[in-house]
Amino acid sequence: MKKCLLPSKAELYNLPHSKLASLYHEYVSSLQFGCDNIIRLGEEADGGWDICDDTPYRPSTKCLVYSFGIDFDFSFDDAISKKYGCEVHSFDPSMKVKEGLRTNNVWFHPYAIGPNTRIQRGTHWPMFTLKDLKIKLNHQNRQLTVVKLDVEEWEMLALPNMISDGTLKSVKQLLIEFHITMRPEPDKQRYIRGLNILIDLYEQGFRIFWTKRNLFCRFTSLEEDIERTGCHEISFVNINTLSTVL
Repeated sequence: MKKCLLPSKAELYNLPHSKLASLYHEYVSSLQFGCDNIIRLGEEADGGWDICDDTPYRPSTKCLVYSFGIDFDFSFDDAISKKYGCEVHSFDPSMKVKEGLRTNNVWFHPYAIGPNTRIQRGTHWPMFTLKDLKIKLNHQNRQLTVVKLDVEEWEMLALPNMISDGTLKSVKQLLIEFHITMRPEPDKQRYIRGLNILIDLYEQGFRIFWTKRNLFCRFTSLEEDIERTGCHEISFVNINTLSTVL
């Protein structure tokens, strides 16, 4: 398994755009962990996500799952609840769906995830940090087993806060669609921001076991004349949770 190693954060700022681009796209396309049993939960196309079903990382019957970004597709949320008996909380402020219990053990909330807790300007959507959301739902003393983020670039703003306040440390699996860009080509600062997040996730124990390009976000690099995609669906396991009982 070939691994892509990232330089220090300080070194990133001295690298040219082309090197930053190559580093980012190689990293998000590389595997860092060998999961023997990968299963797809939910739709085969958009909406479904890949989970590591190996014993150390398999969700237990007391699992707690937060799923951010639904767009009327609850297939992953329903599937992980049915398979493992997880308590699942689905979040999407863009849907006109009433808050409450949808199906057995799957709740819906019209809230956004973000870098701070406030009412979002323009949309007037209620936004929470992950830490504050756990407090609001009275989960502050429970460990999150799986967190899924598909929030159209907001993950780049929300993740630094989740990392810095330690909320992700006990999460066994992290499923993210990274949007380094929706189009056009990212500038140098976007690549640095994305790489900084990936460095922090690695330091907290998160290792990529599955990755897929989303071709909806394709763009052609003007600098190198290479076709790339700005969206990657990535599944991580947290190797630091092996001694944690969930």
